[in-house]
Amino acid sequence: MTIGQRIKNKRIELGLTVDEVASKLGKNRATIYRYEKDDIKDLPITVLEPLAQILNTTTAYLLGIDDTAKD
Repeated sequence: MTIGQRIKNKRIELGLTVDEVASKLGKNRATIYRYEKDDIKDLPITVLEPLAQILNTTTAYLLGIDDTAKD
């Protein structure tokens, strides 16, 4: 599973819209869609950490290092 797929799955699992995630992250919705489609491959840690918090998971999960996401 890719980073983008993990982001999208967690967002949907939490019932968040792309607009909600974008607002919380301080990005626009197109950027979030690009993350989910893996158009942006190397997400900086300044984006990964807050995104993981918004999605109630860890950076290790989003990166595919740890397959267990926080609940």
